[in-house]
Amino acid sequence: MESFLRKTEKVIDWLTVLGAAIGGILTAIMTVIVTYAVVLRYLLNRPIGWSEEISIYLMIWAIFLGAAYTLKEDAHIGVDLLMKKIPEYMRPFFLLFHYGVGILFLSVLFYKGIEMVNLSFTLDTRSMAIDFPLYISYLAVPFGSALLILQLLLKMTKLCCQWLPR
Repeated sequence: MESFLRKTEKVIDWLTVLGAAIGGILTAIMTVIVTYAVVLRYLLNRPIGWSEEISIYLMIWAIFLGAAYTLKEDAHIGVDLLMKKIPEYMRPFFLLFHYGVGILFLSVLFYKGIEMVNLSFTLDTRSMAIDFPLYISYLAVPFGSALLILQLLLKMTKLCCQWLPR
């Protein structure tokens, strides 16, 4: 069981790190585009219309891809006031509840994200400024949700395995 868990953790962590790396690259591209737009607008007085739209799509992807890595590193912002108030022996149960609620919420987000992508693809909705197919940007929702679900399932499994006899 431990061997399977370690292999599964490696795969999920690899996908998470890959997603974060791609998110970082998208953030760098977004930074270059915004800088380019600012230079053109304020130094050369030649504004471009597509930079804001592309930057928004890149930011959406970067956020959804980076969220799972942030969860992996336990770096999400949280209020630990309640955790400090409950007894030590109750904390794992609270965490299991927390992970379960997260999985439930992200499952709904994943499902609705798939619906949104499907509808956008079927209707061939496109962006205003650059005629970009919107389903590509909407794909960030199910991709990011899936990565987050995998990380939460991994955390939940590791927490439950602590109670198993060795």
